[in-house]
Amino acid sequence: MSTSSELSSQILQTSASVSTATPTVNRNIEGAGVRYAPPKGSSRLLNALNQFTGGLAVPVQHPMRDKYGQAYDYLVSGDALRYREDIETAIQCYEQAISLNPAFSDAYIGLGKCYRRKGDHLRAIAHYQKALSQDAFQKEVHLDIAKCHTECGAIQKAIVSYKRAISLDHKYIEAMFGLALILEIDGNSDEAVAVYKKIIALDPEFLPAYNNLGSLYMRQAQFEDAEALFVSLIEKAPDFSRGYLGLAITYDKSGRKPAALKLYHQVLSLRPTGKNVEFINRRIIQINKDLGHCKSNKNGTTLVLVS
Repeated sequence: MSTSSELSSQILQTSASVSTATPTVNRNIEGAGVRYAPPKGSSRLLNALNQFTGGLAVPVQHPMRDKYGQAYDYLVSGDALRYREDIETAIQCYEQAISLNPAFSDAYIGLGKCYRRKGDHLRAIAHYQKALSQDAFQKEVHLDIAKCHTECGAIQKAIVSYKRAISLDHKYIEAMFGLALILEIDGNSDEAVAVYKKIIALDPEFLPAYNNLGSLYMRQAQFEDAEALFVSLIEKAPDFSRGYLGLAITYDKSGRKPAALKLYHQVLSLRPTGKNVEFINRRIIQINKDLGHCKSNKNGTTLVLVS
Protein backbone atom coordinates (compact mmCIF):
# COMPACT_ATOMS: atom_id res chain seq x y z
CA MET A 1 0.00 0.00 0.00
CA SER A 2 1.31 3.44 -0.89
CA THR A 3 2.18 5.81 1.92
CA SER A 4 0.80 9.33 2.16
CA SER A 5 4.11 10.76 0.95
CA GLU A 6 4.17 8.36 -2.03
CA LEU A 7 0.65 9.40 -2.97
CA SER A 8 1.62 13.05 -2.68
CA SER A 9 4.59 12.37 -4.94
CA GLN A 10 2.31 10.72 -7.48
CA ILE A 11 0.02 13.74 -7.48
CA LEU A 12 2.98 16.04 -8.00
CA GLN A 13 4.28 13.86 -10.85
CA THR A 14 0.98 13.76 -12.66
CA SER A 15 0.46 17.45 -12.04
CA ALA A 16 3.96 18.38 -13.22
CA SER A 17 3.16 17.87 -16.87
CA VAL A 18 0.19 20.19 -16.42
CA SER A 19 2.30 22.98 -14.96
CA THR A 20 5.04 22.55 -17.58
CA ALA A 21 2.46 22.73 -20.33
CA THR A 22 0.97 25.94 -19.00
CA PRO A 23 3.68 28.40 -20.20
CA THR A 24 3.35 27.16 -23.78
CA VAL A 25 -0.39 27.66 -23.66
CA ASN A 26 0.06 31.11 -22.15
CA ARG A 27 2.66 32.16 -24.75
CA ASN A 28 0.55 30.91 -27.65
CA ILE A 29 -2.54 32.75 -26.51
CA GLU A 30 -0.80 35.94 -25.43
CA GLY A 31 1.17 35.95 -28.68
CA ALA A 32 -2.13 36.17 -30.49
CA GLY A 33 -3.02 39.26 -28.47
CA VAL A 34 -5.29 37.46 -26.02
CA ARG A 35 -4.51 37.36 -22.31
CA TYR A 36 -4.88 33.83 -20.92
CA ALA A 37 -6.87 33.18 -17.77
CA PRO A 38 -8.02 29.70 -16.67
CA PRO A 39 -11.82 29.61 -16.71
CA LYS A 40 -13.43 29.92 -13.31
CA GLY A 41 -15.72 27.11 -12.22
CA SER A 42 -14.36 24.68 -14.80
CA SER A 43 -15.26 21.04 -14.37
CA ARG A 44 -13.55 18.68 -12.00
CA LEU A 45 -13.59 16.16 -14.85
CA LEU A 46 -11.25 18.36 -16.88
CA ASN A 47 -8.88 18.55 -13.92
CA ALA A 48 -8.82 14.75 -13.80
CA LEU A 49 -8.33 14.55 -17.56
CA ASN A 50 -5.33 16.84 -17.22
CA GLN A 51 -3.70 14.19 -15.07
CA PHE A 52 -5.00 11.32 -17.20
CA THR A 53 -3.60 12.80 -20.44
CA GLY A 54 -0.42 14.15 -18.95
CA GLY A 55 -1.53 17.76 -19.15
CA LEU A 56 -2.78 17.84 -22.75
CA ALA A 57 -5.93 19.68 -21.68
CA VAL A 58 -5.88 23.37 -20.74
CA PRO A 59 -5.13 23.72 -17.01
CA VAL A 60 -8.18 24.89 -15.07
CA GLN A 61 -9.17 26.18 -11.68
CA HIS A 62 -12.09 24.90 -9.68
CA PRO A 63 -13.91 26.43 -6.68
CA MET A 64 -13.63 23.10 -4.84
CA ARG A 65 -9.83 23.54 -4.81
CA ASP A 66 -10.22 26.69 -2.73
CA LYS A 67 -12.73 25.01 -0.42
CA TYR A 68 -11.06 21.63 0.15
CA GLY A 69 -7.38 22.37 -0.51
CA GLN A 70 -5.13 19.32 -0.78
CA ALA A 71 -8.08 16.99 -0.23
CA TYR A 72 -9.35 18.15 -3.61
CA ASP A 73 -6.00 17.28 -5.21
CA TYR A 74 -6.32 13.75 -3.87
CA LEU A 75 -9.90 13.60 -5.17
CA VAL A 76 -8.87 14.61 -8.69
CA SER A 77 -5.98 12.15 -8.64
CA GLY A 78 -8.39 9.44 -7.51
CA ASP A 79 -10.67 10.28 -10.43
CA ALA A 80 -7.77 10.16 -12.90
CA LEU A 81 -6.56 6.82 -11.54
CA ARG A 82 -10.08 5.39 -11.66
CA TYR A 83 -10.39 6.38 -15.32
CA ARG A 84 -7.12 4.49 -15.88
CA GLU A 85 -8.63 1.45 -14.11
CA ASP A 86 -5.98 1.71 -11.37
CA ILE A 87 -8.69 1.09 -8.80
CA GLU A 88 -6.54 0.21 -5.79
CA THR A 89 -4.43 3.38 -5.99
CA ALA A 90 -7.57 5.43 -6.63
CA ILE A 91 -9.04 4.04 -3.42
CA GLN A 92 -5.96 5.18 -1.51
CA CYS A 93 -6.29 8.70 -2.95
CA TYR A 94 -9.96 8.95 -2.00
CA GLU A 95 -9.18 7.67 1.50
CA GLN A 96 -6.41 10.26 1.84
CA ALA A 97 -8.86 12.98 0.79
CA ILE A 98 -11.28 11.81 3.47
CA SER A 99 -8.52 11.74 6.10
CA LEU A 100 -7.93 15.42 5.34
CA ASN A 101 -11.65 16.26 5.24
CA PRO A 102 -14.01 13.63 6.71
CA ALA A 103 -17.03 15.52 5.36
CA PHE A 104 -15.85 15.35 1.74
CA SER A 105 -18.92 13.86 0.04
CA ASP A 106 -17.33 13.52 -3.41
CA ALA A 107 -14.50 11.37 -2.02
CA TYR A 108 -17.03 8.92 -0.55
CA ILE A 109 -18.72 8.80 -3.96
CA GLY A 110 -15.38 8.03 -5.56
CA LEU A 111 -14.87 5.16 -3.11
CA GLY A 112 -18.36 3.90 -3.88
CA LYS A 113 -17.61 3.84 -7.60
CA CYS A 114 -14.34 2.00 -6.99
CA TYR A 115 -15.88 -0.70 -4.83
CA ARG A 116 -18.77 -1.15 -7.23
CA ARG A 117 -16.19 -1.65 -10.00
CA LYS A 118 -14.55 -4.30 -7.80
CA GLY A 119 -17.90 -6.03 -7.31
CA ASP A 120 -18.02 -5.24 -3.58
CA HIS A 121 -21.54 -3.84 -3.63
CA LEU A 122 -22.11 -3.75 0.12
CA ARG A 123 -19.00 -1.65 0.72
CA ALA A 124 -19.90 0.55 -2.25
CA ILE A 125 -23.37 1.18 -0.81
CA ALA A 126 -21.86 1.99 2.59
CA HIS A 127 -19.70 4.72 1.05
CA TYR A 128 -22.57 6.07 -1.02
CA GLN A 129 -24.64 6.28 2.17
CA LYS A 130 -21.87 8.31 3.82
CA ALA A 131 -22.02 10.70 0.85
CA LEU A 132 -25.78 11.01 1.31
CA SER A 133 -25.29 11.74 5.00
CA GLN A 134 -23.54 14.94 3.85
CA ASP A 135 -26.17 15.74 1.22
CA ALA A 136 -29.29 13.57 0.86
CA PHE A 137 -30.40 15.29 -2.35
CA GLN A 138 -27.81 13.80 -4.72
CA LYS A 139 -29.91 12.00 -7.31
CA GLU A 140 -26.87 10.39 -8.98
CA VAL A 141 -25.87 8.74 -5.69
CA HIS A 142 -29.35 7.28 -5.20
CA LEU A 143 -29.09 5.95 -8.76
CA ASP A 144 -25.69 4.39 -8.05
CA ILE A 145 -27.12 2.70 -4.96
CA ALA A 146 -30.03 1.39 -7.04
CA LYS A 147 -27.59 -0.07 -9.55
CA CYS A 148 -25.65 -1.78 -6.76
CA HIS A 149 -28.84 -3.33 -5.38
CA THR A 150 -29.82 -4.42 -8.90
CA GLU A 151 -26.44 -6.03 -9.55
CA CYS A 152 -26.56 -8.05 -6.32
CA GLY A 153 -30.21 -9.09 -6.79
CA ALA A 154 -31.82 -6.97 -4.06
CA ILE A 155 -34.80 -6.10 -6.25
CA GLN A 156 -37.05 -4.40 -3.70
CA LYS A 157 -34.21 -2.24 -2.36
CA ALA A 158 -33.31 -1.32 -5.94
CA ILE A 159 -36.89 -0.22 -6.62
CA VAL A 160 -36.86 2.00 -3.53
CA SER A 161 -33.57 3.63 -4.56
CA TYR A 162 -34.65 4.20 -8.16
CA LYS A 163 -37.83 5.87 -6.90
CA ARG A 164 -35.84 8.07 -4.52
CA ALA A 165 -33.67 9.25 -7.42
CA ILE A 166 -36.76 9.99 -9.51
CA SER A 167 -38.40 11.86 -6.62
CA LEU A 168 -35.49 14.31 -6.80
CA ASP A 169 -35.88 14.75 -10.57
CA HIS A 170 -39.14 13.71 -12.18
CA LYS A 171 -37.47 13.80 -15.62
CA TYR A 172 -34.53 11.60 -14.65
CA ILE A 173 -34.64 9.29 -17.68
CA GLU A 174 -31.75 7.03 -16.66
CA ALA A 175 -33.32 6.29 -13.28
CA MET A 176 -36.75 5.80 -14.82
CA PHE A 177 -35.37 3.32 -17.35
CA GLY A 178 -33.60 1.39 -14.59
CA LEU A 179 -36.82 1.34 -12.59
CA ALA A 180 -38.82 0.02 -15.55
CA LEU A 181 -36.29 -2.77 -16.10
CA ILE A 182 -36.32 -3.86 -12.45
CA LEU A 183 -40.13 -3.72 -12.36
CA GLU A 184 -40.17 -6.13 -15.31
CA ILE A 185 -37.84 -8.47 -13.44
CA ASP A 186 -40.12 -8.22 -10.41
CA GLY A 187 -43.11 -9.20 -12.55
CA ASN A 188 -44.84 -5.83 -12.19
CA SER A 189 -45.58 -5.40 -15.90
CA ASP A 190 -48.33 -2.82 -15.54
CA GLU A 191 -46.15 -0.38 -13.61
CA ALA A 192 -43.26 -1.04 -15.99
CA VAL A 193 -45.51 -0.18 -18.96
CA ALA A 194 -46.51 3.08 -17.27
CA VAL A 195 -42.87 4.04 -16.68
CA TYR A 196 -41.83 3.22 -20.26
CA LYS A 197 -44.72 5.33 -21.58
CA LYS A 198 -43.67 8.24 -19.39
CA ILE A 199 -40.08 7.97 -20.65
CA ILE A 200 -41.25 8.10 -24.27
CA ALA A 201 -43.49 11.09 -23.50
CA LEU A 202 -40.57 12.93 -21.87
CA ASP A 203 -37.98 11.95 -24.50
CA PRO A 204 -39.41 10.64 -27.80
CA GLU A 205 -35.85 9.96 -29.02
CA PHE A 206 -34.95 7.55 -26.20
CA LEU A 207 -34.96 4.43 -28.37
CA PRO A 208 -34.39 1.71 -25.72
CA ALA A 209 -37.80 2.50 -24.23
CA TYR A 210 -39.51 1.70 -27.56
CA ASN A 211 -37.64 -1.61 -27.80
CA ASN A 212 -38.36 -2.69 -24.23
CA LEU A 213 -42.00 -1.62 -24.21
CA GLY A 214 -42.58 -3.32 -27.58
CA SER A 215 -40.97 -6.50 -26.27
CA LEU A 216 -43.10 -6.38 -23.13
CA TYR A 217 -46.27 -6.00 -25.20
CA MET A 218 -45.16 -8.88 -27.44
CA ARG A 219 -44.68 -11.19 -24.46
CA GLN A 220 -48.18 -10.27 -23.32
CA ALA A 221 -49.53 -11.12 -26.81
CA GLN A 222 -50.57 -7.49 -27.33
CA PHE A 223 -49.33 -7.71 -30.89
CA GLU A 224 -50.88 -4.53 -32.28
CA ASP A 225 -49.35 -2.43 -29.52
CA ALA A 226 -46.01 -4.17 -29.99
CA GLU A 227 -46.12 -3.60 -33.76
CA ALA A 228 -46.78 0.12 -33.29
CA LEU A 229 -43.75 0.47 -30.99
CA PHE A 230 -41.37 -1.44 -33.29
CA VAL A 231 -42.60 0.45 -36.38
CA SER A 232 -41.90 3.72 -34.56
CA LEU A 233 -38.46 2.43 -33.59
CA ILE A 234 -37.66 1.55 -37.22
CA GLU A 235 -38.84 4.96 -38.41
CA LYS A 236 -36.60 6.71 -35.87
CA ALA A 237 -33.57 4.44 -36.41
CA PRO A 238 -33.69 2.69 -39.83
CA ASP A 239 -30.25 1.13 -39.29
CA PHE A 240 -30.99 -0.23 -35.81
CA SER A 241 -31.53 -3.98 -36.14
CA ARG A 242 -33.45 -4.33 -32.85
CA GLY A 243 -36.52 -2.67 -34.34
CA TYR A 244 -36.64 -5.10 -37.25
CA LEU A 245 -36.00 -8.08 -34.99
CA GLY A 246 -38.76 -7.08 -32.58
CA LEU A 247 -41.20 -6.58 -35.44
CA ALA A 248 -40.15 -9.89 -37.03
CA ILE A 249 -40.81 -11.81 -33.80
CA THR A 250 -44.12 -9.98 -33.35
CA TYR A 251 -45.23 -11.02 -36.83
CA ASP A 252 -43.89 -14.54 -36.27
CA LYS A 253 -45.82 -14.99 -33.02
CA SER A 254 -49.00 -13.50 -34.47
CA GLY A 255 -48.99 -15.83 -37.50
CA ARG A 256 -47.83 -13.37 -40.15
CA LYS A 257 -45.09 -15.70 -41.39
CA PRO A 258 -44.23 -14.19 -44.81
CA ALA A 259 -43.80 -10.73 -43.29
CA ALA A 260 -41.74 -12.21 -40.44
CA LEU A 261 -39.51 -14.08 -42.92
CA LYS A 262 -38.76 -10.90 -44.84
CA LEU A 263 -37.85 -9.03 -41.65
CA TYR A 264 -35.62 -11.82 -40.35
CA HIS A 265 -33.61 -11.58 -43.57
CA GLN A 266 -33.45 -7.81 -43.14
CA VAL A 267 -32.04 -8.21 -39.63
CA LEU A 268 -29.29 -10.48 -40.98
CA SER A 269 -28.45 -7.96 -43.69
CA LEU A 270 -28.07 -5.25 -41.04
CA ARG A 271 -26.24 -7.41 -38.49
CA PRO A 272 -24.86 -10.65 -39.96
CA THR A 273 -23.11 -11.54 -36.69
CA GLY A 274 -24.30 -11.47 -33.12
CA LYS A 275 -26.03 -13.47 -30.43
CA ASN A 276 -29.39 -13.60 -32.26
CA VAL A 277 -28.09 -15.00 -35.57
CA GLU A 278 -28.54 -18.66 -34.60
CA PHE A 279 -32.12 -18.04 -33.47
CA ILE A 280 -32.93 -16.08 -36.63
CA ASN A 281 -31.54 -18.79 -38.91
CA ARG A 282 -33.59 -21.44 -37.09
CA ARG A 283 -36.74 -19.37 -37.52
CA ILE A 284 -36.00 -18.76 -41.21
CA ILE A 285 -35.63 -22.51 -41.82
CA GLN A 286 -38.79 -23.32 -39.85
CA ILE A 287 -40.90 -20.65 -41.55
CA ASN A 288 -39.69 -21.81 -44.97
CA LYS A 289 -40.79 -25.33 -44.02
CA ASP A 290 -44.16 -24.06 -42.78
CA LEU A 291 -44.69 -22.14 -46.02
CA GLY A 292 -43.59 -25.09 -48.19
CA HIS A 293 -40.52 -23.28 -49.45
CA CYS A 294 -38.11 -26.10 -48.67
CA LYS A 295 -37.75 -29.88 -48.77
CA SER A 296 -35.33 -32.51 -47.47
CA ASN A 297 -32.93 -34.49 -49.65
CA LYS A 298 -32.01 -38.14 -49.17
CA ASN A 299 -29.45 -37.26 -46.50
CA GLY A 300 -32.09 -35.44 -44.47
CA THR A 301 -30.54 -32.02 -45.20
CA THR A 302 -33.04 -29.18 -45.46
CA LEU A 303 -32.88 -27.34 -48.78
CA VAL A 304 -34.50 -23.96 -49.28
CA LEU A 305 -36.19 -23.70 -52.67
CA VAL A 306 -35.53 -20.43 -54.45
CA SER A 307 -38.27 -19.41 -56.85
